[in-house]
Amino acid sequence: MQKVNILLVSLLLFLNSVHSSNLNLAGTPVYNSTNNTLTFTVYWENSWKISTGPSNWDAVWIFVKRQNCNTVTNNQWVHQMINPTGNSVTTTNSPITVDAVTDSMGVFLRRINSGVGTISTQTVVLQLPGSSIATNTHPYGITTGATDNFRIYGLEMVYVPQGSFYAGDGRPTNSSNFNAGSGTPVLITAQTQSNGIGAFSNYVSSPTYGCPSPLPASFPIGYNGFYCMKYELTQQNICDWLNTLSYTQQASSMAYWGSRLPNVVNNYWSWNENYEQIYVATAGTYATIPAIFTAPYGFKSTFSLDWSTLTSYLSWSGLRPMTEFEFEKSCRGNNGGGATGTPNNPVPYEYPWGNTLISENGLSNQGQSSEYVNSIADGWVNWSWNWPTRGGAAALANTNRSQSGSTYYGIMDMGGNAYEQCIGGGSGYDYSGFTTANGNALLNPSTAAANITGWPTVGGPSSGTVVRGGNSWSNSCSNPPYRCNTSDRQGYNGTVCGNDDNRYRNGTGGRGIRTF
Repeated sequence: MQKVNILLVSLLLFLNSVHSSNLNLAGTPVYNSTNNTLTFTVYWENSWKISTGPSNWDAVWIFVKRQNCNTVTNNQWVHQMINPTGNSVTTTNSPITVDAVTDSMGVFLRRINSGVGTISTQTVVLQLPGSSIATNTHPYGITTGATDNFRIYGLEMVYVPQGSFYAGDGRPTNSSNFNAGSGTPVLITAQTQSNGIGAFSNYVSSPTYGCPSPLPASFPIGYNGFYCMKYELTQQNICDWLNTLSYTQQASSMAYWGSRLPNVVNNYWSWNENYEQIYVATAGTYATIPAIFTAPYGFKSTFSLDWSTLTSYLSWSGLRPMTEFEFEKSCRGNNGGGATGTPNNPVPYEYPWGNTLISENGLSNQGQSSEYVNSIADGWVNWSWNWPTRGGAAALANTNRSQSGSTYYGIMDMGGNAYEQCIGGGSGYDYSGFTTANGNALLNPSTAAANITGWPTVGGPSSGTVVRGGNSWSNSCSNPPYRCNTSDRQGYNGTVCGNDDNRYRNGTGGRGIRTF
C-alpha cells in the first residue's frame, strides 16, 4: 500500500487575525476491498466558518489517484472516482462534514458550524464506486485489485459565495480596464449572469480589450458561488502531478524547458535558479518507466508555469481555470453574499487587500519552509525580487488583511509573488465558449494536455488568457507595482513582464477554482 504524507505550509484569514497553518494528510490510507472504501486521516489548522461579513468558509478539496502494480508494463496512475453518497467522518462528534460533488471527482471537507480554529485529526471514509475512470474511459486503463496503491491529495480552498460585485475600480486612466470607457465600474448582478454580460461594450471601451463575441450566460462572470484555491500552485503541487504521469507525458512536459529527458538523474523540469527547482530524483527508463521527481523547495509558489501545465494540473485535480471576472470577485467581494449582500465599493488603484498601500521588506529563514516576512507593514507583497516566496509568507500572528496581503475572502497572494493566469483579455481570441466545466483528469496520453471543451490550449499573446495580479518579476515592467492592482489589465493580451515566450512565462503562476 502506498504511503501518503502531504504537508502543506498554508495560511488563512479570519477577521483581523492571520496565522500560519498546516494541512496534513499522513500515514497509509487503508483500502477495504470488501466494502470498497478508502479510510484516511486529515488535520488542518485555523479552519473557519463565519456567518457575517464575508459569510464564507474554508475547505479542503480531496481527490484520489489509484495504481495497480501487478501489471508489469502498464502501472499508470489514474483518477479514482468517489461516490456522491456513503462518505463519512467517523471521528466522534466531528466538527467537519463531507460534501460530495456530482461528477464524483473528489469531495470537500469543511466545518459544519460557525467557528474558527484547528481541526484536530479526523478519520474520513470515502465510498468508492464499483469502477474508476481507469476501467471506463481513461486512455490507459488499469485492472483494479485488492492490493492497489492509492495516493490522496488535498488542496486548501476558500468558498466565494454567490453575490453581486464590481468589476473595475473606476480609475480615470487605462482604458483596458473594466470600466466600459466611462471610468464607472461594472456592476455584476444575478441578472447580468443570467442574461450574459454580452458585447465587449458592456465591460470595456474597445473590442481590443475584450472578447470579439458576446459573452453568454454560460460564461462565468463571478456572480455565482465557487471555491478558489487559497494559494497559488506550489512547486510540490507540480511535482505531485509529474509523479503520476507516464514517461512519455513527463518527457513532453520537460520539452517545454529544453533538451531534457526524465531518464537522467538531476535533470531539471524547470529553471535551476533562485530556489525554483523540480528535478529527477530517480531516473526513469526511456519510453517505459516514469521518473520520480522531487521538489526541495516545494513550499514555494510555482513561478514559471506555462498555460499548458497549469490547465493539465487543473484537469488532473478536477478543478478549472478562473476567469478574470472571478479574479476580481475573489479580491473585492460582497459584504454578506447572496441576494441581500452589498457589493464592496471599489477604490481606484486598490490592491487585493482592499486599499492603496503597498510595501516590501526582507524575509527571514529565506529558502526554508519557515520563511516569513521580517517586518509587518500594510500591503506587504513580493513584487520585485525575481523569485517566488512561500505562499502567504506575509502572514504572521496578529496580522490583518492589509498586512498579510489577503483578499476580502481570505485568499492569499492574489497580488504579487506570481502572476495569476486567467481566462479573458482581448486581442481577438474568442473565448466565449468557456463554461464552468470542471476538469475530468483525462489527459492526453502523449502530451498530458487537458482536453476540456472551451479551455484555451496555449497561453501568451492573443490566446484567450490574461495575466492578473502582478508578480515578483515586475521590476522589469513599467510602472511597478501597479500591475498588482486588483483591476489592472495591462496583461489583457496574455503577455507578461520580461520574456513572453509561451513556454518560459517568467513570473507566471496560477491557481484553480471549482464550480460545484
